[in-house]
Amino acid sequence: MKNIILATTALVATAGVAAADVSISGYARFGATYSDNADDWNTASRLRLQFDVSTETDGGIVFGARQRFQTEENLSTGGATDPNNSNGARFYMSTNGFTLAMGNILGVIEAAPNLYLPTASSGMGLEGNGFYSLAANTSSNGGRFAWTAYDSAGAGAVEGVEVLYSMNGFGAHIHSTEYSYGVGANYTFSGYTVAVAYEEWDAAAPGGQVDGDSILFASIGGTIGAFDVALAYASTEFSGVEADKWSLKGGYDFGTGLTVYGFVASEDVVDESYGIGASYDLGGGVSLEGGITQTDEALDDTIVSLGAFFSF
Repeated sequence: MKNIILATTALVATAGVAAADVSISGYARFGATYSDNADDWNTASRLRLQFDVSTETDGGIVFGARQRFQTEENLSTGGATDPNNSNGARFYMSTNGFTLAMGNILGVIEAAPNLYLPTASSGMGLEGNGFYSLAANTSSNGGRFAWTAYDSAGAGAVEGVEVLYSMNGFGAHIHSTEYSYGVGANYTFSGYTVAVAYEEWDAAAPGGQVDGDSILFASIGGTIGAFDVALAYASTEFSGVEADKWSLKGGYDFGTGLTVYGFVASEDVVDESYGIGASYDLGGGVSLEGGITQTDEALDDTIVSLGAFFSF
């Protein structure tokens, strides 16, 4: 890895800049959430601004970075101690399907295909509803931020180095941080993608992981006409607690702007969780989002989130 970094430094010093690009994108959402356990409705909102900068050398090597700024009312979905913050940057160089990145890295589990639902929130409804649809999000690992992931909220980001390769439908991904290492691979064929990813910790981490903790994730997903469907499995071990979880999720596009989606998940430590939601496309990047989730017996809650979402 040190040789790769030294080679990258040499390229910066010797290659001329041929093109540069700066883009700003993001999204906003606002609406309401409800928890049956709390028996209370609350307002919820988020504004995310994403800055992507890149430049390309005369030799065709792209150097870039990503930075996010996020304002959030509902701290429970942001995973931050301060709802108004910027996150750590991710830096990368890319050429011929090969990418070397460092800083606020993606992580092999977080980047694995079919981990999330293909919805505006990546989960159910406007805010994800706890992301029980994720096979890797088991009751034993304390939540979806237990694995190494690109941190959007600014607090608790784990710095690391990762290498990604993609060519002819095949993808490979490895990462290394102060606390863990990970490896993953995926392959796309005939509209379907199969994936496997593994992360193991060798030191106590800020997320509560200890030496020997691990996540194994595997999935297959694709489209069948107007349907999209994915089946995912994860085996997790955190602080001596092991769990296996399956998640079946999918959606149907009616072709009228309305998409209905849902999931059912089963974990051996607790019973099933399930949810159903809908999205209505108003055009111009604007949609109405709503969803309801019944959690597993560990929390035994009914969660609702609904409202407006728009991207730019």
